[in-house]
Amino acid sequence: MEYTINAQSVAHQSASVHVKSVVNAFGITPATEADLPNPAELFLGSFASCILKNVERFSDLLHFDYEGATIKVSAIREELPPRLDKIQYN
Repeated sequence: MEYTINAQSVAHQSASVHVKSVVNAFGITPATEADLPNPAELFLGSFASCILKNVERFSDLLHFDYEGATIKVSAIREELPPRLDKIQYN
């Protein structure tokens, strides 16, 4: 499989990632942190999306029915060096 996305930023404003026909804006400045997801939140969202996709995939492979699934992902960001630490999910 091969994947391609496009991302761009506008200096001192915001950024966006283009995936297929969807555009997701994300924040890159302190002014946007209340309204737009930051890159770390997008990363955690991608992680959660992978898990939910696997629930769907394995429901077919293992022949089980489900009505829905929910996942909550949290992480702590360390400053020096910048990194996500203690990623937890339920």
